[in-house]
Amino acid sequence: MTPPEESAVAVVRPGEGRQLIGMAVAALPAVRSRLQQGRMVIVGGTTTRHVVRALLGEDPGRDQFAVGWIRAGALGESPREGRGPGPYLFEDGQVSRGWPAPLLERFAVGDVYIKGANAIDSAGHVAVLMASPVGGTIGAAMAILMARGGELIVPVSLGKLIPSVPAACGLLGQGRCRRVMGTPVGYMPIMAGSATVVTEVEAVRILTSGAVRATVVASGGVDDCAGALVLALTGAGDAVHALMDRLEAWQQQGSDCAADAA
Repeated sequence: MTPPEESAVAVVRPGEGRQLIGMAVAALPAVRSRLQQGRMVIVGGTTTRHVVRALLGEDPGRDQFAVGWIRAGALGESPREGRGPGPYLFEDGQVSRGWPAPLLERFAVGDVYIKGANAIDSAGHVAVLMASPVGGTIGAAMAILMARGGELIVPVSLGKLIPSVPAACGLLGQGRCRRVMGTPVGYMPIMAGSATVVTEVEAVRILTSGAVRATVVASGGVDDCAGALVLALTGAGDAVHALMDRLEAWQQQGSDCAADAA
């Protein structure tokens, strides 16, 4: 006899959402398979940082790993001094760091590129802001991934939900806007179906092997919960309780999960 489903409500702060997403991406079969064979790139970011932590057990650091970010009321970049050596590059079991373009030249079908995003809409389209005049890490990758059949994985929080990525496409461009709070940026849309997008909702499904379903029922808050998501969790009782225990433990630890929301 199938046990009855149970439900719970969780408040997931931005940093905890990033950690959930990072752990889920690290658990994907396509990612695990590239640890020993084939090629994979993990581009720096506040969410992809947690993919690295889950895969390698090392923390590249928020400020050291992220490059572009939105902080202090402006579009900009993390400080250049103290910034790490770049994305993580995996090739046939070897791990290094640096600019991904040379490794991308060797990409083949099934190789994996992991890059965070700045926007997601309800249709599953995502988008990346670009401060580089040649498109940065996403500009270097998209043509090769689409041409050769590589897999683009985009970890992105539902805290970055916007009404429509297609509607935003023609509005930005580094030379288009006369006044900008911070660094002028372009906009790279990634259409639904062309990437594996992992949000907090997908992360719950992946980490519980489908035993728990998550639905966003509210968002926002004050202080450390600014930008938090309220998730209704439904599913097998043991799995629901195990997930709640994990989230509550993170909150009690007072780790950098809550503080790395920048």
